[in-house]
Amino acid sequence: MEQSAVANRQSEVRRERVVLHVDMDAFFASVEQQTFPFLRGKPIGVCGDPDGRTVIAAASYEAKHRGVKTAMTIPEAKKLCPEIILVSGHPAKYVDTSTRILALYATFTDLVEVFSIDEAFLDVTQTAHLFHGPEAIARSIKAYIKEHFGLTCSVGIAPNKLLAKLSGEMHKPDGLTIVRQCE
Repeated sequence: MEQSAVANRQSEVRRERVVLHVDMDAFFASVEQQTFPFLRGKPIGVCGDPDGRTVIAAASYEAKHRGVKTAMTIPEAKKLCPEIILVSGHPAKYVDTSTRILALYATFTDLVEVFSIDEAFLDVTQTAHLFHGPEAIARSIKAYIKEHFGLTCSVGIAPNKLLAKLSGEMHKPDGLTIVRQCE
């Protein structure tokens, strides 16, 4: 009987897993718009050398709305969005910002998995109760990033990484989507 109670509890713990996927919105472009306020609200494309043969590394939402996408060539981007402002990328600035944001995540859980420079998974299964639940954690992260960096992020909350990532992409930019496990 005791073994079955342990098995039931282990099953219950697995069922209750809570993962957050935090994805910074148009990260490189947003960092540039924060650094240079005159770029805010304008379609920008972050690239290598704006005068050379390069591609768009990131586009602001203003440029994305005109069809500009990551890895698009400069001529393609200019054809879709003639008023696009091309900005040389600053990798050290993005790494610094990302490192400081990752430090924030570590205040909620030690189970942080970096997925890319602007995305991470946080398993808050064992810590969510300390911060009033996963939604409160997500809202705290979003508020801190907005206040301290002037950036937005989208967060998905789900029982596993795949669903957390997919749910976080549903309401970009600046979204918060929760997928709960069915009982």
